[in-house]
Amino acid sequence: MIKDDLDKEKLVADFFVGHESEPLVMAPEDFFLIKKNGILDADIVLELQSEVETALGKGCFVIINDEDINACAMEKDGVPIIALYAGTTQKMLCDACIMMLSDEFLPEVGDMDACYHNISLDDHGMRTEGKNNSVVTVDISGDYTREAVGYMIASLAIHFIVYHELGHHKLGHIKNLREKYGLFYQEASHTDISEGYEEERKQMELEADSYAADLIVEKMDSLMERWGEYLDIDFGYSEMFQLLIPALVIMKENLPVEAYSVQEIESSFYYPNIIRISLIAMLVARKPHIKKVLWNDISAMFLEDEEYRKQFEEENDMVVLDESGNLIERAYDYFYALMIGGTEQIYTSIFVGNYSPAMFQADIKAMIWFRYLYK
Repeated sequence: MIKDDLDKEKLVADFFVGHESEPLVMAPEDFFLIKKNGILDADIVLELQSEVETALGKGCFVIINDEDINACAMEKDGVPIIALYAGTTQKMLCDACIMMLSDEFLPEVGDMDACYHNISLDDHGMRTEGKNNSVVTVDISGDYTREAVGYMIASLAIHFIVYHELGHHKLGHIKNLREKYGLFYQEASHTDISEGYEEERKQMELEADSYAADLIVEKMDSLMERWGEYLDIDFGYSEMFQLLIPALVIMKENLPVEAYSVQEIESSFYYPNIIRISLIAMLVARKPHIKKVLWNDISAMFLEDEEYRKQFEEENDMVVLDESGNLIERAYDYFYALMIGGTEQIYTSIFVGNYSPAMFQADIKAMIWFRYLYK
């Protein structure tokens, strides 16, 4: 295992030709000078680094001193490498904290008097200062609980991104790219390589998402225990799922690749981002031990709040409970699809400012259709 940052920098330098940042590879303890909170700080990222490098064997995890939003898996001299751009972490943290300022987002969490209505990115943003711009400061509400939840959402997003890249190594994708196409970098251009390459890469990306979803689920118990102690509250799978949804939405909205038309989808490594995160959410929501908890909680909500149940049924043209009062499968799927769509709507109203209700409905229909097609 390569532990020295200078050795790591020499190893990855060829992949980042012309990079002017000094240093190229940043140590987590230097980059994460944000205040210690046991959720997303140097210790947490060092723990993630150790976990990933142990899984890679002789491989290494690096943070690249670059404001771009990206992560990648690669190989050099037989050494598997995972690179996370510093800008990715900064942007995930900024977006999550600003969303927590909105009174439309997670209204049951913390002190809502510390939130704002119709918040926009123009009013609040992220600043960096200190050595290598390593101190990340975000204008936040000042409410302790909502601030902590913002860090949790960002932490989940970053873990998922890194786990996805780990999946490319553990599932043999990087080895396959090297042996079959002579590629050593999974983000390599897909033009003029080989017929069928795009479809093979598309399958690889789905497999890496599935791998990351499994690891996030495995990580949930330890995160619930840590975060529960930090906030002195009980965390369960329902609460973790509610945090994972905005983590996926934030990740989706910042992904560098999007496909809209049939032609773009056919030539892209990825399905449309809204479909991609819908599939990830489905994989998590259908884990038996998580589904049991979510199912019971959603059922109880509809049973206890008749007014909301009738509104939900009318808006979505369905009956959510069967004759025995049990939640139906379709209502379960619709509920977390609406969680994704609703979170996306809040995100885009803050960061884009022109989200169309028609697009919101189209995204919901696309998620439902695709999930049932690939169930």
